[in-house]
Amino acid sequence: MNGKDIFLGLKYIGDDLIEKAEYGKFPSKEENKVVHHHWIRRPFLIAAVVALMLLLVGCAVVYVLSMKEIKLGDQQIVQDVYEYDPNNGQAMEYIGQETKTQQVLTLAGLRGTPASQGAREWYEFLQSYDPDKEIQKAAWGKEPDFPAEYSGYGLYSQEMKDKLDEILMRYSLKPQGQRIEFQTNKLLFRALGMENVLNPNSSATMRINHASYYENGNLDLYFEIKLIDESDEKTDGYLYYRPKDCLIPDTAILTEAEWEEWNYTTTSGDPVLIIYSEETSTSWIFCDMENCTASLRLNVIQHMKEDRVNGVPVTRFERMTREQIEKVADAIDFSLEPKLIDGWQSLSDDSVPAGQEINGYRIDIVSSFTDGYGYHIVLSVTAPEGVALTDPDNHTARLAPGGGAGGYCIEDGDGKLNTCHYILSDYAYPYDYPEDGSLPYPEGYMVPVYWEDMIYSYYEFDKNERYETLLTEGTWKFEIKLNNADTREIELLSQPITAKGCTGWRMDGTDVLDDFKITSLKIRSLGIELTSEQEHADFLCFTGQFSHVVMKDGSALEFTGHQFDHPIDLDQVAYVQLADKTIIPMPGVDEATVKLISEMVAAEQETTAGPVFEDGIELLNDSITMKSLAGYVTDATGDLEAMYEYLNIPSIILHPSGIAIKGPAAFDSPESQATVILKDGREIILTGLGGDPYGDEPMSRLETDETIDLTQVAKIQLPDGTMITVPSAR
Repeated sequence: MNGKDIFLGLKYIGDDLIEKAEYGKFPSKEENKVVHHHWIRRPFLIAAVVALMLLLVGCAVVYVLSMKEIKLGDQQIVQDVYEYDPNNGQAMEYIGQETKTQQVLTLAGLRGTPASQGAREWYEFLQSYDPDKEIQKAAWGKEPDFPAEYSGYGLYSQEMKDKLDEILMRYSLKPQGQRIEFQTNKLLFRALGMENVLNPNSSATMRINHASYYENGNLDLYFEIKLIDESDEKTDGYLYYRPKDCLIPDTAILTEAEWEEWNYTTTSGDPVLIIYSEETSTSWIFCDMENCTASLRLNVIQHMKEDRVNGVPVTRFERMTREQIEKVADAIDFSLEPKLIDGWQSLSDDSVPAGQEINGYRIDIVSSFTDGYGYHIVLSVTAPEGVALTDPDNHTARLAPGGGAGGYCIEDGDGKLNTCHYILSDYAYPYDYPEDGSLPYPEGYMVPVYWEDMIYSYYEFDKNERYETLLTEGTWKFEIKLNNADTREIELLSQPITAKGCTGWRMDGTDVLDDFKITSLKIRSLGIELTSEQEHADFLCFTGQFSHVVMKDGSALEFTGHQFDHPIDLDQVAYVQLADKTIIPMPGVDEATVKLISEMVAAEQETTAGPVFEDGIELLNDSITMKSLAGYVTDATGDLEAMYEYLNIPSIILHPSGIAIKGPAAFDSPESQATVILKDGREIILTGLGGDPYGDEPMSRLETDETIDLTQVAKIQLPDGTMITVPSAR
């Protein structure tokens, strides 16, 4: 009799008896009174259980995997409900709230095991503890300092830790342990003695974007996987390995939807449970092994594309099929028990210093600068002749490390495609300042650089996908001394001022602005520090409006946050202009000079404001509302939900090469085309949706390569499906 025969035989034995057989819990006299409800006669049932125990000596009990075996319970969430305009989808009125039910599954394994029992008790404790969150609110900012191995449990009171310790002791479990830091994902997997989590015989490829490992064996991965078959499709997901000797608090939250489940045995023989909902575009794959569990949350949306239904753009998603989900399950090695190999701390990474080549690629240090609070480092990257590191015709193309250093690539100005500059920068926030009052990045500070592999990537808008090419493997490791410094800090305010700050956004795309006091504005060579009475107000960036450092020669550096793109000469600064146009002069710069420079800047902006389209036609008599797909948001399970903004558009100009749309924000949306409909019925497609500055208002331009005869245009269909009749055709 093999494992399959045992599995089939179990179909005739109740789940409760299997569980009791595993843990030695036989029916009491009282429990035996109800056994006759089963259709198997008692003598045969007892014989079956005894036979089952004999067969399973030395191996784990085989369960029929199902959601009920890993379900902790249901939880209720409350959501806001709005009444929407049926014509444009805009929310018009808040109706109230509705309650939704979510299923909660544990990642700790099947019911009855110590790990599952501990997870259930911890979950039930959290459900009843501090329901109004008053204890948590009182503890904000002064939470007890618990050991690092408890960091994964969200503890904020001693009572919670005491309960956790009680559960750990009752079920002989360990906490997940402290996270072990690795500079890159590749170093982590080298320490685990493996390359990734793919089955050795799989033809799939995997890129691990992020990985975390904890000292007692928990491994978390965020990855992209590419199935090498006739479709060559790829998707992404999160994979969690959990040892059963630890208390696992992690759960899978299933939103209120139709979920289907089925059992599947992978090509490696791992039995898995697959749960899928087309409504949420999510699939979970669970595997319960002897010593650990593996849980995979898979994004089943592969492509997003736009179709048109009766002329209205409709976003559609291509989802993975059941067969493709099963192929992903085949590709993953669920039976892994990730453990650090002996001597992992001393493993060599075969790194080389800056200036040394690896396969014809070299990294050199160009410059370094610090203002005490941030640094700006320029590296030079050189590739072999014939290898392009930059692409002047594709602004999405970029060079980056496979792991380690974080920054961005720019052209170095030498006209060669096989060379570029790579910028490393950082800027400290006030809460990161050293407690002793010293500078975060003083002159002479050594910045460690770890650069692993070299990757070239670009984004293909037609497929809504980024493509990557590995240029070379190899590691550079070196330190850079911040030996060029200007640590001056200049306060621009002698007394508080009032300026407008942004505290949010309305559904029409406009900002929520209010007047607040600014009590301090300090400027440094690499950044600015602003203090106000409203901590969360943004004074530096509104929709279509940014802040500027204006120099005495009239040149201006635009910035949207507290860090500048490159160092500035403080001696040459005339004033700082906030997003609401408030001008704050540098100390020592007189009012007349500021007025002269600001007038010069305004005149220059007016001459470069954008095209006037003197040969164009204004299509609008009154403002209209356009619906734009602004992006996607995710809930606790990672499910995608479209997020729209509704922009008030005061002007649309039709000109011979396309249309220009003015509004509170530039369109930057997958809804990427408009249509010019001529009087003879012919259609001209306009593409190239993107934003350019147009005076004080953002502007989006959609164009075509052919010249449009404006006298022959009947209608314009906008990206959201809105139809506008040209004035001459009305």
